[in-house]
Amino acid sequence: MGWFHGLQLVEGECASARLSDVVEPWFLGPGKDSDAGAEFSKGVVDEWPDTRFSDAISDQTWSTAGPGPKLALIAGRTVDNPGFFRQALKAGATHILLEKPGAPSVAELEAMAAEAKAANVPVFMGFIKNISPYFTEALEVANGNPGALVTLTSRNDYAKEDLAECFERNAEGLLKNMAIHELALAATFFGMRADTIVDVDTSGCDESADGCDLMTLNDFQDFQRLDFVLTNKEGGKVRIVADRCGGDECRAIVTKDGEELLNRAMIDAPRQKVVEERMKAHPDWIGYLITQEPEYRELKERCAAAAVRGEFPEGVATIEIAIEALKLAEYLTPLLSARLG
Repeated sequence: MGWFHGLQLVEGECASARLSDVVEPWFLGPGKDSDAGAEFSKGVVDEWPDTRFSDAISDQTWSTAGPGPKLALIAGRTVDNPGFFRQALKAGATHILLEKPGAPSVAELEAMAAEAKAANVPVFMGFIKNISPYFTEALEVANGNPGALVTLTSRNDYAKEDLAECFERNAEGLLKNMAIHELALAATFFGMRADTIVDVDTSGCDESADGCDLMTLNDFQDFQRLDFVLTNKEGGKVRIVADRCGGDECRAIVTKDGEELLNRAMIDAPRQKVVEERMKAHPDWIGYLITQEPEYRELKERCAAAAVRGEFPEGVATIEIAIEALKLAEYLTPLLSARLG
């Protein structure tokens, strides 16, 4: 993820930002002499000659950046991100763009939010779906039809034989990692908070041919697939479907009284042609890097441009929203594990 963010910046896709530094603790540190470290050196360090590389954030970070805002984009493993976050604050970051979910736990993310506030450093969260046309269109339809049910679907294209590696790399779990996007949308736009939920309906798991799998692979337990409907105190409902092995798709469906009002995928027909061409050109890339490429670019540009203006970027999630999404994940994980295990 960090590599892809960097690639878009190096290739000039974000007019308001320049990549001055890359901090890579493993491939430039203990893993430097490994085969992967050699590949990183050849494929990234040598290919980005105008970028300064180091294995740790220091007082030299941003030494070539020049005047203006200094935005730290943090895209490490979730368990490492709180440490990187504090290092960035100490090194003089004026703004932080933090990849989701931000931290392994609510308590850690709340502490990070407090530290950033004390340092007067705005934190932008790496949630991209709230700025994607497929969701903004669905939200408009839902807002115009009170009582409508919005179904938010997220599918990845992992093969089942690759799930053990996926579970380990994303050890925080499906709800805190993959489905955290949908939980953030539910919290932001539909009033779904851990203390407002009155019902979690998992009947969709029973009705689906795919079911909902809670699996243990190499000591890591996680869901392959989930399908549930949240209902809050006001009677609002949101359905969330997440599947690690369901193909590569993000979709929003709006229904009311049995009638489908909208069925919109992130990738529409014109964009599908571009996606197919990009996948053919880069068969070794993880699929969602290509299917969600415009949203990643738009997020960085909004954040960088707003930082230059001294504003908070329009439509971008705050760290407070990330905290609410993480609270939902911590509420739902044990509940769904007990019910579906």
